[in-house]
Amino acid sequence: MTKLILNAVRIRPAEGSHLLVGVQPYDKETLAGLRRERAGQYFFRRGGVDGNSILSVPLDAVLASIGNQVDEVDLSKAHWLVAPLALDALLRTFVRLGRPVIRAAHPLRVLSQRPANLLPTDAGLPEWLQRRIVLEFETRTLWATGSKPQTVILCSVRTRNIIDADSRVLLEHDIPLIGRYVARKHLEDDPRTIDSFKLAGRVARVDGGRLILEDTGDGPQWIALQDAFLEPRKENVNWCIEHLLKGRAVRAIEQADDAAAHHLSGPQRLELIRRTFDYLRGLDLELAPGVALEIGQMISQAANTWRQRTEAIQKPLLVFDPDGTRTDRWNERGLDQHGPYDRRSFTPKQLRIAVVCQAHYEGQVDAFLAKFLEGLPEIQTGKGEWVRAPYAKGFVRRYMLESAKITLFAARGQRANDYAAACREAIAAATNGGFEWSLAIVQIDQEFKDLRDELNPYYATKAIFLKHRVPVQEITVETMNFANQQLVFALNNMSVATYAKIGGIPWLLKSQPRGAHELVIGIGSQDLTSDRLAQRKRIVGLTTVFSSDGNYLLDDMTAAVDYDGYASALLDSLKRSISQVRNADGWRSSDDVRLIFHVFKEMADGEAEAVGKVVQQLGLTQVKFAFLHIVDHHPFAIFDEASKGTRSRDGMKGVLAPERGLSAQISDRETLLFFTGGRDLKQARDGHPMPTLLRLHRQSTFQDMTYLTRQAFDFSCHSWRMFTPAPLPITIHYSELMARLLSGLRNVPDWDPDTMLGPVSRTRWFL
Repeated sequence: MTKLILNAVRIRPAEGSHLLVGVQPYDKETLAGLRRERAGQYFFRRGGVDGNSILSVPLDAVLASIGNQVDEVDLSKAHWLVAPLALDALLRTFVRLGRPVIRAAHPLRVLSQRPANLLPTDAGLPEWLQRRIVLEFETRTLWATGSKPQTVILCSVRTRNIIDADSRVLLEHDIPLIGRYVARKHLEDDPRTIDSFKLAGRVARVDGGRLILEDTGDGPQWIALQDAFLEPRKENVNWCIEHLLKGRAVRAIEQADDAAAHHLSGPQRLELIRRTFDYLRGLDLELAPGVALEIGQMISQAANTWRQRTEAIQKPLLVFDPDGTRTDRWNERGLDQHGPYDRRSFTPKQLRIAVVCQAHYEGQVDAFLAKFLEGLPEIQTGKGEWVRAPYAKGFVRRYMLESAKITLFAARGQRANDYAAACREAIAAATNGGFEWSLAIVQIDQEFKDLRDELNPYYATKAIFLKHRVPVQEITVETMNFANQQLVFALNNMSVATYAKIGGIPWLLKSQPRGAHELVIGIGSQDLTSDRLAQRKRIVGLTTVFSSDGNYLLDDMTAAVDYDGYASALLDSLKRSISQVRNADGWRSSDDVRLIFHVFKEMADGEAEAVGKVVQQLGLTQVKFAFLHIVDHHPFAIFDEASKGTRSRDGMKGVLAPERGLSAQISDRETLLFFTGGRDLKQARDGHPMPTLLRLHRQSTFQDMTYLTRQAFDFSCHSWRMFTPAPLPITIHYSELMARLLSGLRNVPDWDPDTMLGPVSRTRWFL
């Protein structure tokens, strides 16, 4: 039984409250000027019919309303006004109390006074270097079936890095700046907030009293030392610590990370939120002079104030044969008992595998391949009734294959050119022998990830083999040398990804009979611009297409286009993708079709309309759409006071964390869903898992939010990259994996992006 609690309190004006609101025509510059000149005296916001008015509320009883007219508003019926007034009341309170306000609204962001600096106090670090806890406040309206809407304030807990010393100070402390981004202080419109920072550019060199910059966008090419501040990112804070403390830096950074993990854990996070709301409740806040703001208790099941519909979504049923008779909810057990879904149809059963490795690792690679292909039946994990041999069958028997033909090609060294030569030797061997490689397995070093993309053998081998339609599976020396007790888990994940890469179907989702053709389409993008401040962005659109049972059908990508041309190119990509599936499956124009889009960036109304027009051009007349925005950044947090956590190596993990699959509907078009639960955390220091917000676009014609939420969860349990669930639906997760690989491949000499427009797009090359 759960005991859920939301990081929110209900707010409302005192009974019978009315307010006089000044109204004048809206103008952007006028509104900005009023807020700047009358901050703290009046509250201003855009409102009225179609947002064509400026609304004003005096914050002092002696001040008159500003506007061409004055309206009397019943606040009990005006949550649209109560919410922003409440946020402004908090802002005024924090300013009066002398709290540093980082941002005035959306969200209101304030530095917490307790705890103070998370960097260790005994390390001797300067005061200008800090990591702090930040409280963020947002207002929302919660809707629930059969209940009145509730206006709430949410409180979130984050961390913030501070480097409050200009470049002169950093250089005096011998902290190098070349290659790092610096920013200049930016005066905020609201004088009640502390100055923010605006990125100036990347430091190319120091020239006397100034820094010469590159990647400056449309800004100047230099900045005075006293005006330049190192961008306050975590890696830059650590960079400063390393140069200030030298040999003592590692321990100080670890202590700071431990302190942050402690304060972001479920119990500490909830305690700080509770303490904050209790404090605010005792301050007798006012929305306006004489209008009291009532702050309720935190919304929770224990207090009987939880109105949201919740569901614990069950893990999906997976199917391991086309007849649908061999099923299991546990992917690994199902594979070992039934074999893969396509065991009867998969070809070739005997794989030809090219192995590329450094010459001095040949023996280790050979021993590793034996374990990978044949298994480790003697290695067991778990205790009591949970004892099992995770990798007893090995790759060949688990996926019902025949013994593979393996040829090894040695790289003379560890440079990208050495690996490329070995790869070309493998390609030549296949060409001369009149066959194609089924798979390439490449040994790499963990340290390769620190190399620039163009020097990284990982990307060099990917580029060459993908060009010849050969899937690639890399393995690091470090992983090969794991103890067998640990290695079995790495082999497990490697096996399922490898089988999917060579075209196999390990399992599918158990689908229910439905009358409509249904496609689930993930839409992502990759920014090809290496410079962060570049004015002309180059974008590649990424599309992944799945059937409703989770079968990966294809991916498509646009050519690299300017940002302005991205929408048009993406629509062309969607048209190609849907047409391919329609032609392959023989859809008729009158068939019922359902297209469900998972997007990581919210679609504008015009973009949603454009997708509808594209489908009309295909001659499909009975189509319904759902545009589901997968929102990663939002103010909601949920705790489960019945969750005691699970023991891990560094303590109890997931204390107060809901289980994976918990969903809570907060409106007709919005649901919170946990793709990661307390048990899924790897260690206690991973903090408190946050739900993902699923938001349905208002122009969607298919609007069953319960169906869409369950489907999104099912697709997160359906990753062929590893046996553990993905942190997002694979529609989005696969697009992220593609973007990550393409980002590295584009810097490889002679890489041809058009490679991905060919047959390889129908493979799981990115796993």
